[in-house]
Amino acid sequence: MAVSIECSLKPLACYIKLTVMVPLVLYGTSVAARPVNGPETITVSNPLESYQIGSLGHLTGNAASTLDITTQTGARLTLNATTVTATGNRAAVQLLGAEAWINGGTLTSETDALVLGHEADRQVGSRATVIGATLSGANRGALVSTLSDLHLEGATLIGSGASGRGLEVIGNGRATAYGSTISGQMNGIRLLADSVGAKGDLTLDSTHVKGVDGAAIAVGMPGLAGQATIKVGNGSTLVGGNGRLMEVATGSTADLTVDNSQLTGDVVVEQGGAASLTLQNQASLTGRLENVAQLAVNSQARWNMVGDGQVANLAMDGGSIRFGEAADYYRLSVDKLSGNGTFVMDVDFSQAQTDFLDITGHATGEHSVLIGSTGTDPLADARLHVVHAGAGDARFTLAGGPVDLGTWSYDLIKQGENDWFLDASSRTVSPGTASVIALFNTAPTVWYGEMSTLRSRMGELRMHGGQPGVWIRAHSNRFDLQGAAGVGYRQNQHGVSLGIDTALPLGDGQWLAGVMVGQSTSDLDLDRGSSGKVDSYSTGAYATWLDTDTGYYFDGVLKLNHLRNSANVNLSDGTRTKGDYANWGAGASAEAGRHIKLDQDWFVEPYAQLAAVVFQGKDYTLDNGMRAEGERARSLTGKLGATAGRDFDLGQGRTLQPYGRAALAHEFVKHNQVEVNGNRFDNNLSGSRAELGVGVALGLSEALQVHADFEYSNGSRLEQPWGANLGVRYAW
Repeated sequence: MAVSIECSLKPLACYIKLTVMVPLVLYGTSVAARPVNGPETITVSNPLESYQIGSLGHLTGNAASTLDITTQTGARLTLNATTVTATGNRAAVQLLGAEAWINGGTLTSETDALVLGHEADRQVGSRATVIGATLSGANRGALVSTLSDLHLEGATLIGSGASGRGLEVIGNGRATAYGSTISGQMNGIRLLADSVGAKGDLTLDSTHVKGVDGAAIAVGMPGLAGQATIKVGNGSTLVGGNGRLMEVATGSTADLTVDNSQLTGDVVVEQGGAASLTLQNQASLTGRLENVAQLAVNSQARWNMVGDGQVANLAMDGGSIRFGEAADYYRLSVDKLSGNGTFVMDVDFSQAQTDFLDITGHATGEHSVLIGSTGTDPLADARLHVVHAGAGDARFTLAGGPVDLGTWSYDLIKQGENDWFLDASSRTVSPGTASVIALFNTAPTVWYGEMSTLRSRMGELRMHGGQPGVWIRAHSNRFDLQGAAGVGYRQNQHGVSLGIDTALPLGDGQWLAGVMVGQSTSDLDLDRGSSGKVDSYSTGAYATWLDTDTGYYFDGVLKLNHLRNSANVNLSDGTRTKGDYANWGAGASAEAGRHIKLDQDWFVEPYAQLAAVVFQGKDYTLDNGMRAEGERARSLTGKLGATAGRDFDLGQGRTLQPYGRAALAHEFVKHNQVEVNGNRFDNNLSGSRAELGVGVALGLSEALQVHADFEYSNGSRLEQPWGANLGVRYAW
């Protein structure tokens, strides 16, 4: 007869029952079992009965329905879409040193649905492959004894009783599950030792394990130890009704590896037990580790703490540990630290609160500290202790550079032998602040970059005697600027302008006036990968006067701009923040000079120019809470310079005019105030700079001309490594 092996006895008696009675269970048969001693196939037409397969027997069920099935050593069993229903205390399928292939179908029992037993005398275990079948037993969905091997693919195992386990592995039994579901009312899986203490082996791949009332996986039980090597991989999940992924009982040992899976829950080791945990290949575990002796966090894996933690030996190899959420402040105590990894922390200067890593023993390796950034300023500057080591040569640096806390960034400073502090005395301007300063500082250079196009256009008018016409120009400029608080950035501007002008019936008829529209985009490159963008839309009017007899001229420009500004900031903790705003600006430029003809068609053109522009101030907020307040951006620039060149008559109405230009420019405005979180900065671009340029104007006919102009300028706060504009003009 069959015997149940549910452990309701005292621990020692239970141990004996597990290690001695399992073979007896497998020998037990029902009274009415029909023997199978050779190949035999049953189908839906066969009567409902029990079977016992002899050592030379091979039973095949094709869409059949049977009662319980037992085997002798050497037997084989194949079930295809077959239903096996055991009654009383019998297992649905009991293997003893036998092999089984179960494809689809269901196995149901009031005890165990599938038992893989071994023959102790000959040390022969059982093998079973279960594909797409459902195994449901009140005690266990499946029991794997020592020397036996269970392979699951797309299978469902259920332990439905009050203390049920979906799967139980004894001794050095082995179970592998792919794409399967294993659940038990008490534990999803339990692993127990046998009389010689061999380790069980469990591999879960894309598999879901659930303990409805208890832990997902239990290693050992009260009074009976367990030993196991467990691998949880490829998106597998573990769910414990008591919040525990794994429990390790007293006297038990477990080695758990989590690979490319995201788990939530606790790993709890009772006193007298031992466990090691490895997280690797982008795996994550969110939960408590209680009495875990060894923890390895490798290859971009992460442990997310949910409270204070303690680990005896911590080895890092490219992984990270996060000390809870931003508002939580936890302490991690480690006896020994080695390798290289990242510790993700948060601090609050105003409350003097911080996550803390306390290495009581020896620490080695190169480690990073990643502290969460914020857009708001600390209420008080302080020095916060974040890492302590008892001994060793470990090094700690800030991942992503100094920590961004509002207006400022703070560095990690080592003090003494083995203590690291986040120190306010090391603060520098944060990337968010730099982006705010740069955007407010960009408006004048946007305006001047667009004006270079119009100035070249007006020079072209003078070259061709003030003929009216229509024109289009493309321009590109690069500016390297040094703004407030040492903020440096690069501005790359590209745009296009077009316009039309006509002669005015005033005086001697040498007045021309025109209107223009334009669009440009400026991309800002800042430190640490932050960027900004300014889209400019402009319209304007211009006029020029030329006295052909004396060469005197005057140019005047009025221009209105609408700017759309946006910032994208890379923060020290790897996150990004952004903000945007729009504002208007207006400017005017006046230039006077004289075109002096020299011998052999050479000419020189001295000139003086004064340009002024003002853009409205604006308040806006980045999405991380940083507040930016900009006053009106103003610029007043004067220039003195000269252009020299030569005219060539190419015949048939074609002309060529190469030229060079040199000028000295001076910015008079010294104060453009910007506030970031209430901290005031002065965007000061005042000072002088030298400008050089070359160009060529080519008249293809009396009506059609093309033009190219290139320039360079350099000063103490602003450098233009290059600027270019290319255009076409048609005159009538």
